[in-house]
Amino acid sequence: MKQKFSVGKALGILLLGAIIGGIIGELFGMILPESVVKEFLLTKYTFGFTNPLMIDLNIIAFSFSLMFRMNVVSFLGIVFGYYILKYTR
Repeated sequence: MKQKFSVGKALGILLLGAIIGGIIGELFGMILPESVVKEFLLTKYTFGFTNPLMIDLNIIAFSFSLMFRMNVVSFLGIVFGYYILKYTR
């Protein structure tokens, strides 16, 4: 019988894949010599809120900002996380 993953667990595994891919990408950055391959693998693409959302309630103030920095290796980590989700049910 196949086990179904909850949405939270699936997002967690995909996020973990992205984090591990980002860490591996940074390690590649330290190991690989300057080349086109290194530039391709480690070029960061950033998207998210550039200006933080500010909420001031006079007593307390909140600031919220969310940025995603992805490179090819972290995308491969997400693909690997999807592979794990799909074939380990």
